[in-house]
Amino acid sequence: MTRHGIAVVWLTYCLTLNLVTTSESVASLVSRCLRAAGATRAFAAQGHGLDALEGLALIPVTSEAAAIALADADGRLSVAPDARPGIALLPGRRLRLSSQPGEETAPLSIAIEDLPAAIAGWSLGRVFGAIEIELPGDLLAEAPEGAQPLVLQRSDQLLRLSSGLADFRTMIVVGPGVIRDGVSADVADFVTRTGACVMTTMGAVGVVPFDHPSWCGVVGIQSDDPALGGLDECELVIAVGVDDDELGESLPVNAQLLEVEPWHLPFLATDWPAEELEPVRSSLVEACAAVFGDHRDANTAPLHPVRAVLDVFDAIDADVQVYVDGGAAGFWFARGVVPVPMGRVVVPARVADGFAIAAAIVAALDGTRSVAITTPGGLIENELLDLAASLELGIVVEQWGDDVNSGDPSQHRANLVAAMGDSGVSVTGIAVDLSAAAEFVDLAGSVVAWRPDN
Repeated sequence: MTRHGIAVVWLTYCLTLNLVTTSESVASLVSRCLRAAGATRAFAAQGHGLDALEGLALIPVTSEAAAIALADADGRLSVAPDARPGIALLPGRRLRLSSQPGEETAPLSIAIEDLPAAIAGWSLGRVFGAIEIELPGDLLAEAPEGAQPLVLQRSDQLLRLSSGLADFRTMIVVGPGVIRDGVSADVADFVTRTGACVMTTMGAVGVVPFDHPSWCGVVGIQSDDPALGGLDECELVIAVGVDDDELGESLPVNAQLLEVEPWHLPFLATDWPAEELEPVRSSLVEACAAVFGDHRDANTAPLHPVRAVLDVFDAIDADVQVYVDGGAAGFWFARGVVPVPMGRVVVPARVADGFAIAAAIVAALDGTRSVAITTPGGLIENELLDLAASLELGIVVEQWGDDVNSGDPSQHRANLVAAMGDSGVSVTGIAVDLSAAAEFVDLAGSVVAWRPDN
């Protein structure tokens, strides 16, 4: 169980029992627990041995790694009201529930009577983490009497902050939980009413408009983000819907830190006096804007990443999602260099092999159009591409690299537009100068995102 796991949830929520009087098999119990947590499908690796599970659409894949990548992406992309864990069925009768791409797990041997509680933490769909359960050998055996799915309910007690806290220099740090919970609009309202400054993590890029006067940039990408964004100077930091893997050690140690659930946001500062919003422009935002302005019209070969990102958004329709692998390519979508529409870009908090393509497959299964941005070196990309082709899914994959042979860089946008018009699997490439991140190291310090210790 991860640090995001079930144990933390018990402190906040109460459990409601769904009473059923008929006896059932272990497999039936597990299936109902998963459905109660919101699961609708599972990605099944060869040799998983869990065919007895009912009520879930099973999508067969070849390898364990592919099943995990797809399940992780499925859980990470889901949002309210359909937030759910991604499910992977693995060899050895192992069951992985996840919404955190790339998070390593160790199998947990759990007694049958404890299974409902182990799965229940996912019933709200907002857990950023992963858990792996080792199921018993005989799934057709009778489940223990009285063992039933558990469903978590939100507490009726809402957090309201004292009016005295309005005198503190305040920063709200917003994470992907506000998107997952469907309360993004409440962020701007909170900032406008209170006069607080706001920073986002990479998973919440676009929640606050690029030109909002109180947006102070993205935190958790580079070592100097807290200082340049003004976070280090704040006396009160309110973290809302934050994924800890995105922040590392970015939060200040001397400030009063409050971590709150997203649905509390509209009620937090109802007792605060209204503040006159004064424009704020942090050094971090200024630095990002300068890089944006310097390179937006560049036609160099290889292409500067700023121009490459702009081409992507120019080439796709407003309903198309963008999924980017963490690291060299993800940096430029997560850094906040260019305006990013809210919720349209997902970059995982960890380096997760195959994430972008897996996410594009998951989106296509749900009827959502997308483009996946990858870099050379993925170990399971070909397997995922073969799966997409076998399922007759339309996905677009663009590979970025310093030495990708892509022809005229000025044709990047046109080539991507053409790829978006294909009905099947389309794989294109563009030579992008990924070493350009060095200019940001001079501005905002070393890159701290996607480290193994995140």
